[in-house]
Amino acid sequence: MNRKSIGIVGATGQVGSGVVETLLENNSYQLLLGSRKIEKLVEKYGNESEAIQYKAVDVFDKKSLISFCYNCDLMINTAGPSSIVLDRVADACMETNTNYLDVSGDKTMKTAIKDAMTKRNSSITLAISAGVYPGLTEMFLAFLMQNNHESIDDIRCYFAGKGNFSETGAYDIISSLEKDEGHGMAYYCNGAIKKMTSGIGSQIILPPPFNEVYTLPVISEEYMECLNDFKITNAHFYNTFATQKMLTDFITIKAMQLFKTEEEKRASANRLMKTYSTKDKSQGFIIYVVWDENGVKRKKWLQSSTNWNYCSGVVAACVAMQMLDIDFTKKKGCYFAQSIIDSKELFNQLLRTGYISMIEEN
Repeated sequence: MNRKSIGIVGATGQVGSGVVETLLENNSYQLLLGSRKIEKLVEKYGNESEAIQYKAVDVFDKKSLISFCYNCDLMINTAGPSSIVLDRVADACMETNTNYLDVSGDKTMKTAIKDAMTKRNSSITLAISAGVYPGLTEMFLAFLMQNNHESIDDIRCYFAGKGNFSETGAYDIISSLEKDEGHGMAYYCNGAIKKMTSGIGSQIILPPPFNEVYTLPVISEEYMECLNDFKITNAHFYNTFATQKMLTDFITIKAMQLFKTEEEKRASANRLMKTYSTKDKSQGFIIYVVWDENGVKRKKWLQSSTNWNYCSGVVAACVAMQMLDIDFTKKKGCYFAQSIIDSKELFNQLLRTGYISMIEEN
């Protein structure tokens, strides 16, 4: 049997590890793992085998990327920061006619990818925002809405994570603040974004171990597209913070625009990492959704006790397995991952991994 080939760039990082180990568990694919240093791959995954091969690759070297992408059916990019890598891996995929999946959902990256597709008249399929947040946050909403969205209204989604920021993750957050991505202090109403006059710093109690958190309302492009697809009337999304100081630091960086130079970006990223570094060493995340359905309030959530960067890789691996079964001739272009997957099948896959649980309040 000819196995389909999946290339993974950034395979030694936390996200990349989640991708690789999930796909190896499936045992149906030929994996080509990329890193700047082959010895790091050997140290992490052992020697090459029938299912796993290694190749040195540098995301800032176009020839290196093109050589890596050849002979792959699908390329998964987990290298970052996404605000610096941008469309480099995607462009190499267009050069080699290789379909593409990215864990990140950086708006600037998406714009760069679409511009490159137009310039090249590319006919490949690209999916972005295939991690936990953004990604799973919207895929979960699509899963909840797919069978009964006509009777649903007033959705409120809360995201909370436990664990320290990676340097790459913190840098991407600062870059998103610089580019003013998403709609802060806003909610969704009848297809439009409306500004909120209150709600920042409000407290909500989530299931343990997250407990009391502080909210910051924001509507992302991914979330808004999902709401439009299902014609939802009213919706809110809240990023949450474990302490008031975490929220205050986040707001201060944004308000004072502490990201105008590369030095300021790095300093602000380090500030976030320091603020999020706590004595609580527990890991995990929760996506907690509350909605009204025919006048009855319902609550359902996804919860994990595994590092959420690693889980982003698990989610991306499950999306990748679906992508390889898609008739790509009917899905050309750049999409948010939520738009090209079967959400029911995705959650069947995710729940089987054991990393994520789905819970409903009776």
